[in-house]
Amino acid sequence: MADESVPVIEELTVEQCWKLLEKDGVGRLATATLHPATGEVLPDIFPINFHVFEERILFRTAPGTKLIDLTAQPTVAFQTDGHRGHRHWSVVARGTAHRMMFDSDIQESGILDLQSTLPTEKWNYVRIEVDTITGIRFRGA
Repeated sequence: MADESVPVIEELTVEQCWKLLEKDGVGRLATATLHPATGEVLPDIFPINFHVFEERILFRTAPGTKLIDLTAQPTVAFQTDGHRGHRHWSVVARGTAHRMMFDSDIQESGILDLQSTLPTEKWNYVRIEVDTITGIRFRGA
C-alpha cells in the first residue's frame, strides 16, 4: 500500500539537486547542432560521464561533433536521473559550456580521475557554468 503522505511528484530544492549529483555518473548533454546540408540548428543529445566540482558540471570529451557544437553554441542543458528503491529522481541543469584551458584548474577540479564508459582518449575538459538547476522526485511502480 502506497504511503499517501508522500507526494507523488516532489520538486527538489537547488541543494537537493546538487546533493544528488555529488557522485560521478552518467548524464545526457543537450547541444545545438548546425545541420551541414540545411544550415538549420537542431538539438542533439550526447551521453557523458560527469563529475561535479564547486557546483559546476565537468566532463571529458574527444575531438568531434560535441566539441564543435559547444564551440559554436555554448548554451547547453544537462540531465541525469536515478532511483533509490521505489523513489526515482531527475535533475536538469541549464548553463554555458566552457573548455577548461589551464592545467591548474583541470588538476584542482578532480576531472582527471573521471573514468569514461567508452575506451577512447578524451583530452578535452569542459565545465558547465550552471545558471539554473531543477529536479523532481517521484514514486515509481
